[in-house]
Amino acid sequence: MTPRQVRFRNGAGEGFLPVAIALVIYALVALTLCGAMVGWFDPAFAHEGAIATSIGSIIANAIPALMLALLVLGLSRRPLLSAWTSLLVLHTLYVANALKLAILDTPLLPADFVLLAHLGDGGTLLVRYLPHHSKVAMAIGLTGIVLLLWRERPWKRLRGAARGLLVFGVLAAFATLAMNIQPWPAVYAGDDADFLTWSPTVSAGESGLTVTFLRYAWSTMVALPTPDREAARQLEERHPSAPPAPPPTAPEDLPDIVVLQSESFFDPARLRGLEEDQVLPQYRRLAATAWHGDLWVPTYGGGTIRTEFEVLTGIAMRYFPTVQYPYFQLTSESPASLASVLAGRGYRTIAVHPHSRSFWNRATAFAHLGFQQFDGIEQFGDAKRSGYYVGDDALMDHILKRLDDAPGPTFIFAISMENHGPYEDFPNADAQRRAAEPVPPGLGDAAASTLRGYLYHLENADRALGRLADALRARPRRTLLLFYGDHLPALPGAYAHAGFDDDAQPWDEPVPWLLLDTAHVHTEPPLDTAAFYLPALLLDLAGIDGGGYFRLLEAVRREDRPGRGWTPTEDYGLRAIMQLREQGKFEGRMARPAQTANARAG
Repeated sequence: MTPRQVRFRNGAGEGFLPVAIALVIYALVALTLCGAMVGWFDPAFAHEGAIATSIGSIIANAIPALMLALLVLGLSRRPLLSAWTSLLVLHTLYVANALKLAILDTPLLPADFVLLAHLGDGGTLLVRYLPHHSKVAMAIGLTGIVLLLWRERPWKRLRGAARGLLVFGVLAAFATLAMNIQPWPAVYAGDDADFLTWSPTVSAGESGLTVTFLRYAWSTMVALPTPDREAARQLEERHPSAPPAPPPTAPEDLPDIVVLQSESFFDPARLRGLEEDQVLPQYRRLAATAWHGDLWVPTYGGGTIRTEFEVLTGIAMRYFPTVQYPYFQLTSESPASLASVLAGRGYRTIAVHPHSRSFWNRATAFAHLGFQQFDGIEQFGDAKRSGYYVGDDALMDHILKRLDDAPGPTFIFAISMENHGPYEDFPNADAQRRAAEPVPPGLGDAAASTLRGYLYHLENADRALGRLADALRARPRRTLLLFYGDHLPALPGAYAHAGFDDDAQPWDEPVPWLLLDTAHVHTEPPLDTAAFYLPALLLDLAGIDGGGYFRLLEAVRREDRPGRGWTPTEDYGLRAIMQLREQGKFEGRMARPAQTANARAG
């Protein structure tokens, strides 16, 4: 056989060369289509003239979609189906990204996909945010996939060794991309100036969604930070007289403790055009006789579990910058929490949330955090709904029933759901009352409608808070009620048009908090604090020994003055003890010098 007669063959006896040429042509066409979608939908290339000057960046953002198209082609041998699937996935990502940017001013990030596996409601909550035209587009896209699977004939030449090499090559490319192996770092991370870890919105605006997504995926592959043990030791030495452990208390003398985390609860009077006498009358009534003030939380518009984690554990999210959702990354080793501390003091510990138990991975996380019982949506039966979700009044009834049924001291951590968005066109509402909600003058129709929807539920939350507090005061057992908002609601239209009295950005605004003691009246000035300080303050006021960590945290809290853009007084030491605490390696000193047992930090 002469060299001219030698031919590389695939499994069907057909030459590789025609198949290879066809694949190259297909790849170029698919890359062009994906690139066109990137240039059209990606905010990084939306400004005039950006596409002409950003061809390289557009191609970089389109490469993963091209790889997906080639993989589907290798598996299905259907060129049209492969290109259509890749474009549909890319379109879906951009729809989700636009939605998240509009609501939270943050682009789509890798941790968002961790959440998808734990929605628990089949994604109903997220689907409610989709505009109608996006739902229609998704339906058309899925219909197209079905039709192509049914009608498109497989590419006969792509089989045997050629098909196997294509699938293997694409899978290898995906694997090296996921593991940040060359040449991908050179393609996507060649210019670090365009990537700001602390600002995904800016990064995505410079580099594009896909590039930013990959960079964040690579940045979170690193291990959690290594604690500085010496810094932790020095922090303890600087606070040798931290609050001492209180004397043991008989179970019958322990107060019941209710922590109520109110969904998207904030003070609209901070907006220009709204006054204090128009909103939150019950909160203001209770705050006059309770510890209260501004609370600085680690999230805005969403990410409820970030605030929730801080309040339950006393661990600040600021010291874990690569962790977006702590219930997926920081609770697998059962860190000590309010629930576990109180359970160790004889409390019955109950979490209550009128929604799916698996949402945010709460069922698993709460078990690790020391809750003995978790009442989810199953325990609410046919409870009355306000909007899409179980109303706050039903949640208050459930809390009071659990307290009445308890034989001893009880800790209830309740998470409301009613005031979760979206705030437009929700059912089970009094349309006349909603239309009468006050809004700042000059607000556009769409922004005004959304704000009224939010204020409708906020009014319900405020009224339910007042009813709960009054009911707790009527009970014979002393009760501590800690109440706070988890974050500001996502109301970008209202914020942009009305603005805030202090001219700050919405993500720099605090939420309200209060701590009511049914046995004592507190009339001192407001106390501004941070979410991670609340468990130490709560245990201190309850006279309950939370252990050396919480006593040390309370000592630091008394010296700190949280505010907008503040850095904690003991920043480096707090970082060390909290990173050790998360690993279960820091409990603090268990013996402290004697000090007045009733010392309180007002």
